[in-house]
Amino acid sequence: MKIYFFLIALFGLVFAEEQVKSIPREEIVLSLVQCLIPNPPARKYFVKILSFQYPDVPEVISYMDCVAENLGLLDFKTGQTNVERLAEFFSMDPNNAEDMDIIKNCIHKPEVKEVHVRPGYLCILNSRLGDNLRNYLLGYLL
Repeated sequence: MKIYFFLIALFGLVFAEEQVKSIPREEIVLSLVQCLIPNPPARKYFVKILSFQYPDVPEVISYMDCVAENLGLLDFKTGQTNVERLAEFFSMDPNNAEDMDIIKNCIHKPEVKEVHVRPGYLCILNSRLGDNLRNYLLGYLL
């Protein structure tokens, strides 16, 4: 009988490792709220942001950059994107080559000196990977 429980526990651990890692929703929501503090003008867009609408205005661009930096998605000093962390953000498997290609194709190196996350984020959000994030967050936010 003890062996039976041991095997069940072992299978539980094995299958738990197979699950896709994702950034905890609490961490995402905390970053969403924390980035409003240094950027009060973004507050008027917060309802749109929560419904996955991102107007092309400086307040929203700055806000999105803040969230990306807080979550470790992009290092603004080097301009490097953390692709694995981005995969976690979109709650997808970083070992899935097709999904990773979508992310890599959306994250293009801008020719301008300033780096912002909005274009790449919208590209990924408008792909099939965007549904992963919506489903992951909407269940928590609503």
